[in-house]
Amino acid sequence: MDQYEELIRIKKMLKLNNSDLGSLIGKSGDTFRKAMNRKSLTDHDLKALVKSIASMNLHNNEDERLAIENLLKDIRKKVRKNRSDIVHKILSEEDESKLKDVLRNDPEYRDLFIKDDETKDVPVNQPLEIFQTKNGSQYEELANGKYVLTVPLVPVRAQARYVYEFTDAEYIEGLTKVSFIVDRVGVGVYRAFEIQNDSMDDDSKRSITSGSYVCGRELSKHHWKDKLRINHYNDWIIVHQDTILCKQIIDHDVEKGIITCHSLNTSPEYQDFEINLNEVKQLFNIISVQNMRV
Repeated sequence: MDQYEELIRIKKMLKLNNSDLGSLIGKSGDTFRKAMNRKSLTDHDLKALVKSIASMNLHNNEDERLAIENLLKDIRKKVRKNRSDIVHKILSEEDESKLKDVLRNDPEYRDLFIKDDETKDVPVNQPLEIFQTKNGSQYEELANGKYVLTVPLVPVRAQARYVYEFTDAEYIEGLTKVSFIVDRVGVGVYRAFEIQNDSMDDDSKRSITSGSYVCGRELSKHHWKDKLRINHYNDWIIVHQDTILCKQIIDHDVEKGIITCHSLNTSPEYQDFEINLNEVKQLFNIISVQNMRV
C-alpha cells in the first residue's frame, strides 16, 4: 500500500472528507481530491497534512494513532531519500562529501543526516526542518512534534501606523519578527501584536497582561457575513479604523454587522461596548499568548 492509499484509508478511518484535509494545506476540497487522484501532492504538502492530522489527536484507539504515526514516518523517509538522491545525481563523491560537511550543522538540512531511530535524540529545540509559507510565515519543525512559528510583530509604538499601512507588503516585511510555539502548521495570515493595557487582565490564568505578545490568525472579511465562531475562539485582535484592540467578542449581530466587545478586567472603566464591522479593517483570532510576567 503506497502513501496515498494509506492516507485514503486513514481519511475513511477518521471520517474526514476532502474539504477537511484540503483546508489543512490551503487547498479546496475539489483541488485536494484531484491531487489525491493524480498523486500529485508535494512531499511538503503530504508531510504537513499528516503532521496536522497527528497534532489534532483525532484517533479513537491505539491502532489508529500508530497508523498515522507510521505514515508520517514513511513520508519523512521519502523526503530524506529524495533529497539524498538529488545530491548523489548532481555531485561527485568528493564534492558531495564537502557539501555534507558544510550542511551537516545547518538546521534547515539536519533531517538529511538523521537516521530513522535518531529523531528521538534530537533536542526538542533543534529544528528538523525550516520552511516558509506563501503568506510569509516561517515554521521550524521541532523533534517534539511542535513548531516554532515566526511572524511579523506590531509593537505598541507601530500600531497607529499599522492601521493605515497593513496592506503594504514592504511595510509588513520591515516589521520586527517574533516566534511562538504552536502545535501544527496553519493556513492563513498570521500577525503578532503587543498588548498595551490591562483590560484583558483579571488575575486569572486566562489573562493577557500588558506588554504581552499575542499571535493571531486573520479571519478574512468574507467570513464576517456569517456568525463569528466566538465560542470556539475566546480572544480576538480587532484592527479598528483608528486603533487596535484586544478583546473577547461575546456577541455578533450578523444582520446589523455589529459585534459586542468584552474585557476580562471587571474595573468600571472597561465596560462592554459595540463596534460596527464597517469600522473594522482586520480581525484576528488569537492562537497563542506570550504573557509578560508581572
